[in-house]
Amino acid sequence: MAIFRADHYITAELKETDLETDGKKVLDALEAIPEIKDLALVSRKFEGKRWAEISGRIAIPEGSKAFWGMIKKEVTDREPYNLFVRVDVNAEAETIDAAREKVKNWIETEIVPHIEKNVDVKKIHVQQPSDVYMPDLN
Repeated sequence: MAIFRADHYITAELKETDLETDGKKVLDALEAIPEIKDLALVSRKFEGKRWAEISGRIAIPEGSKAFWGMIKKEVTDREPYNLFVRVDVNAEAETIDAAREKVKNWIETEIVPHIEKNVDVKKIHVQQPSDVYMPDLN
């Protein structure tokens, strides 16, 4: 079988957002997942905006490119979420579609329940990069 890159994003709208408290809750949720390693939570501020970032790595045999998350207060039409997590991983499968389905299933069964258990979530989605809002650059 071939190994395909099968990146996904987790987006969630939280019921209430406190960057410090929710950042720690998300960090705790992710630390419970054995494949996610070397996690760190950092507060950021730029041009009057504040957010929390979580970075780490995913240790799986197929390989991983990145693991990064962000928690922010604002929910907008362009970014209809408070929590954004980027899961860049490879997956072994017969086809790219099968690899993507395998990764989506892993995220939905292994990561999402930990987040929902630790954080008050209004709604949560697991999406491929092409499903997330992409602005028109013209």
